Amino acid sequence: MINLIYIRAAIEANTGIHLTLEKTRQYLLEEGLITQKQADEEAVIFTGYGDLFFGDVPTAEVEKQLDDKEGLPDRIIAGS
Repeated sequence: MINLIYIRAAIEANTGIHLTLEKTRQYLLEEGLITQKQADEEAVIFTGYGDLFFGDVPTAEVEKQLDDKEGLPDRIIAGS
């Protein structure tokens, strides 16, 4: 994984120029510091967690983790 945010911060710290993540990836590619394959697969621009959790519905309700009647098991690991 290529951390474009870290690279962009290093460029900004040394030059004072704030680049977009797209421009940062483009310059790395143009300068031969990464390949096109790396740009496509490893230098992905983070757009939020929505792509990963598109089916989750945020809610304040918490699922029951333990059965109220059963409680915790006496033995967690066999032989203990």
